[in-house]
Amino acid sequence: MSEEQGGAVVVELEAVVAATNAVTVPDAVRAALVKDLGPLAGRIEEFNALAQSFVVADEATAMQAARICDEIATGVKLVKEHEILTKITTGLHGLHRRWTAFRDTFVAPLEASRKTLKGKVISWQEAERAKAEAEQRRLQAEADAKARAEQERLLKKAAACKTVEKQEQYQQQAASVAAPRVTVVAPKAGVKVQRVWVVKAIDLNAFYAALAQRSDLRGFVTIDRVRLARAKAANTAVEVPGVEFVQKVR
Repeated sequence: MSEEQGGAVVVELEAVVAATNAVTVPDAVRAALVKDLGPLAGRIEEFNALAQSFVVADEATAMQAARICDEIATGVKLVKEHEILTKITTGLHGLHRRWTAFRDTFVAPLEASRKTLKGKVISWQEAERAKAEAEQRRLQAEADAKARAEQERLLKKAAACKTVEKQEQYQQQAASVAAPRVTVVAPKAGVKVQRVWVVKAIDLNAFYAALAQRSDLRGFVTIDRVRLARAKAANTAVEVPGVEFVQKVR
């Protein structure tokens, strides 16, 4: 970060701090909120009790319950569209975004630098790992070849022996010959590498054809109930095999 950029960060910090310190609720604003929302706050428990205990048994009680629903909806609208409350929440949301943006002026470039360096270390480690594996294969092949040569030598000696006892002795020696397991460890720089499997491509036709035959594949598929319901709402004639639609009132 250059000196000019550092100065800009300091200026932004002072501006955000000033904006944060300015977030106070004056007595007049508090009084207005209490005046407008206080009566509704006092009725929340009343509405809750009514909702739990009210019995709709006939047209009269149904109409009464509908009027109460409208009254509650009016209260919800009052809170959601309250001018002072909206200004406060909007301002706090904007302030939150300013603080997160300020945080990212540090985090974003630092993480980018770390990612670049880590990528270089990982590339070196992977190259060293590949070289170590190649060297291990080469040395193992040499050890295997040496063991096979020793076995062949002993078997030839067994074939040349004139007594069964000597033949069996050399044959047993040949059977006991085994190449040592060779291990070549690649150097590391302390950066952990996580190897994960990713899906490179999907042949949907092949997958769905197999899905019909293999129940174990069903766990990889999610049925989008919301989209199905929307499709039915857009066209009531829509029918989907295996899907049963039902219309609900809410």
